[in-house]
Amino acid sequence: MIPLSPQMALVLMSPEIPRLVNFIIFAAILYYFLHQPVTQFLKQRAQKIRADLEQAQAERESARVKLQEIESRLSHLDKEIAELKTQAAAEAQAEEARLQASAAAEAEKLRALTRREIQSATEAAKLELKVFAAAKAVELANDLIRREMTDADHHRLIEQFTEQIKEARP
Repeated sequence: MIPLSPQMALVLMSPEIPRLVNFIIFAAILYYFLHQPVTQFLKQRAQKIRADLEQAQAERESARVKLQEIESRLSHLDKEIAELKTQAAAEAQAEEARLQASAAAEAEKLRALTRREIQSATEAAKLELKVFAAAKAVELANDLIRREMTDADHHRLIEQFTEQIKEARP
């Protein structure tokens, strides 16, 4: 055996040495039992983190593509709005033209109907006027005959009428 110096003996007798030995044994046992599960857990955790990062990257790329689509649509939105306004204006003009043509056709129909009604009313008024004029003429003639016709004129007319009837008979 090697002779120990008094200082060495004191160090070996120190109360921390058994604690240190116990800690080293405890650490070795923990390493022996926990090394494989901890290593496996850390590998799985690293794989999960890697997969999550890849998924986040894919989602980020998808979001970037969607953002580009939205920005593209927004850049064309003004053009689409202008096209819609132009189309609506053209449709409004076409509808206005159709309504004006329809109104003109309806007005022409009303004018023709009014002309026919006026013509019919004019003809009816003319006929009524003729009837009235004939009635007045007969009335005036009758009055004139009564005033100016004598009995001799009356007999002469009756004789002329009788002769015409006789000549008309076969």
